[in-house]
Formats: sequence, C-alpha cells, structure tokens
Amino acid sequence: MRTHHYTTIARHYAEAVVAGDIPACRWVRLACQRQLDDLVRFRGKASPYRFNPKLTDGKGRSFYPADNLCAFIERLPHVKGPLAGQSIKLEPWQVFILTTVFGWVKPDGRRRFRRSYVEVPRGNGKALDIETLIPTTRGLKRMADIQPGDQVFDERGQPCTVTAVSDILRGRPCYRVRFSTGETLIADEEHEWLTCAKVDQPGTKRQRIKPAP
Repeated sequence: MRTHHYTTIARHYAEAVVAGDIPACRWVRLACQRQLDDLVRFRGKASPYRFNPKLTDGKGRSFYPADNLCAFIERLPHVKGPLAGQSIKLEPWQVFILTTVFGWVKPDGRRRFRRSYVEVPRGNGKALDIETLIPTTRGLKRMADIQPGDQVFDERGQPCTVTAVSDILRGRPCYRVRFSTGETLIADEEHEWLTCAKVDQPGTKRQRIKPAP
C-alpha cells in the first residue's frame, strides 16, 4: 500500500512550472510539459508505456516503481552537514525527476528510460550573512528577505530570477572578507570565491568571527 503519493507531488510541480507559478528555465518547462503530455498520451492497455503501474517482484510482493523509490530515499539519512542523521526530505523538483525517470515502464516491466541527463546547481559553498544586502531590480534587499521569483543580478550584471532559497545555517564558522575596493562582508568558511591577483598582497589577514548563535 502506498503511504505517500509522490507521483501526485510530481504532477503538481510540473503543472506549476508550466503555468509559470514556479520560475524555471526553458529546458525545465519543456521537460515538465513533456511529462504532462505523456501522461495523457500513454494510456490504456495498448500503450507502449505505463506510468507507475503496480508491479510484482520475484517474491510476489507488489510495488509501485516511482512511489517506492522516493519512499526508499526518504528513509535514508543525511551523512554530513547540519542535517547529519536526519532523514532526507525530497523537494518537489527532486520528486519530479525521480518519478519521471523511474516511473515509466514497458509492458514487460522494464524501464522506458535507461539513461537520463540531470543538471543541478551546487547548493553549498555560497552562504553569506543574512544581513548582506543583495542588489535586485527593485533595489537592495537583505539576503534573509530574498524569495523565489525575485529578480537579482548575475555575475554578468544581467537580471536573473531566483528559483529557490536555502535554509538559514546557524552556528557555522564565518569570516569577514575584505575586497580590494575596501568593502567587506561576512561569509561562511566554505564559501567559494573566484579570485585573481597579479601578486599576493603582503600583510593580508583573515579575521575570524564567532558564529551566530
């Protein structure tokens, strides 16, 4: 018996992306539209593919390929970081990817997709003080106040849309970073920076500050 309808979560996510309620790039919108189209197109016993059907394993036990996979993953723990030891909680976009790839099967029970390409931006190494002012198309805004849908500027100075925000990290080691312009900001010790310099500046020191409570 299914205790969590992950395929429903995935469908709602795809519908929200296609409707424009969730900001996404062209390729994500196309992937969501294809999945919604396929759910309508491939129906009935004559269809070459079925989505998340009830299957039976070698021991006669029933399972649903998409739902069972997501349920299994959410029973696994995080192995490092501030969430170490806690069970994984899949985001809707992750549920969409997993159910789309593993949910489609052929009449013989084999998967429709044998290979997939997934490109996801890294979610670590970018933490800043929540009081850091971020330039948006509507003026400066605190990092803590940035929300999905806000327009900020990318590394080329072009407006781009925020698609998601991470949880606030607490109790992390941080440093005050000083730039050549004299400006400073507070960043997590794992923040990654792209830097260049002709020579090392003598006497440069990093000032370590106490983590926020």
